[in-house]
Amino acid sequence: ELQDNPAYISEVGMTPEDYITYAITHLEQTDQVVDDCQENVSVSLQLGAYFSAFDGVPYAYWCRGFQQVRLGGGDPENSSSVFGIRGAVRV
Repeated sequence: ELQDNPAYISEVGMTPEDYITYAITHLEQTDQVVDDCQENVSVSLQLGAYFSAFDGVPYAYWCRGFQQVRLGGGDPENSSSVFGIRGAVRV
């Protein structure tokens, strides 16, 4: 879908490695976590990767109660409204 829309032609989905790099950089620069599931009800799908082990794409979010990033995966077609993507542009 990203490649089908001219507005997003140069964008790609993040991989888990991209996400971790982004999350750490954002935390260092702003002292804020990204995708805080309890505060902002936000979970990020990494559409730049596909894991055949669970037939889906990975996702990540900050779990305030456990003070850690939680990782998982699933079919983006079955995701709820709290799931979103963060596009990236390769340079």
